Amino acid sequence: AVQGDKLLFKNSGKVVQAGTLSTPSLAELNEQAQLVLHTDAALTGVLSLEEVVADVQELHANPDNAGALFQVASQFNLLEMVSPDVTPEQGVTRYQNDKTQGPACAIACGAGLIYRNYFVPVGEQLGQTANKQLNMLATLEQALMRYFSLLAATDYANITSPWVMQNGYALPSKQQLILINKVLAGLNPTEYQQLKELVCIGLQYDTQVTIKQASHVVTQAYCSAMPVAYNYHSNELWQPLASLILDAAYEATFAAAVVNAKRTGNKRLYLTLLGGGAFGNSPQWILNAIKQACTRYKDYALEVKIVSYRYSNPQLAPLLSSLT
Repeated sequence: AVQGDKLLFKNSGKVVQAGTLSTPSLAELNEQAQLVLHTDAALTGVLSLEEVVADVQELHANPDNAGALFQVASQFNLLEMVSPDVTPEQGVTRYQNDKTQGPACAIACGAGLIYRNYFVPVGEQLGQTANKQLNMLATLEQALMRYFSLLAATDYANITSPWVMQNGYALPSKQQLILINKVLAGLNPTEYQQLKELVCIGLQYDTQVTIKQASHVVTQAYCSAMPVAYNYHSNELWQPLASLILDAAYEATFAAAVVNAKRTGNKRLYLTLLGGGAFGNSPQWILNAIKQACTRYKDYALEVKIVSYRYSNPQLAPLLSSLT
């Protein structure tokens, strides 16, 4: 049962802090971060960036990271489906078998995970189901459809959405991607930024670490990338949309870290390479997105750490040297 920001487990009588979930847009987060910059001199300074080779669950469990912000690779429903065919009803215990970054982080704050799957309000309903889920791209979808309607009618005949959203995976057809690219190519920089700022992320504030006997709380930012490897379109066709989503996700995470630092006093931000690995986003798109976010937030005293698992990632070297 849910009691405020806590979960009560009836069988054991245990109470664990799930924290509070919000789903702000990039526009809202940028606005909040700007406000912090104007009101908190302690957060103005120089952003630092480094790579840390570590197990992300160990980082969660370290009490030094109480109040830090962890970026988590997720789907657009803030869950960790291993494929587009997995529904929320299939539960969260299966996450234990998935050793990738997202499930590892979700399990590290188990009460927050249970809340996002079973108790989060989705319209009138409590909890996510196969037919009703959170969608961090809902507003972007509406805006793209408005742009589609301005194109020649023959271009978008029979197209009723920019992609199929299936269990948190946004899966566009070739025709849908061509239309999206046409729209993006026609935008000026201001319009592009406004479109990008419609992307939302999930922020789970003050969520208790539930592994390794820890009891402190952290903040988690649940972000997704486009599932490039799941649709057999060329990188060239995917790049404009995939980059827009990555740019939005990292910019939102950095803005959230500023807001979080003001709330908790912890300036640490742990990043992951969103959309890498199984999702098939080009490393260059990901690194460009991180670089852009670092540049935008360079005057905030954030301590940004890119987490690599097991060994150092040589692809990070040019990014690290360009920003230090």
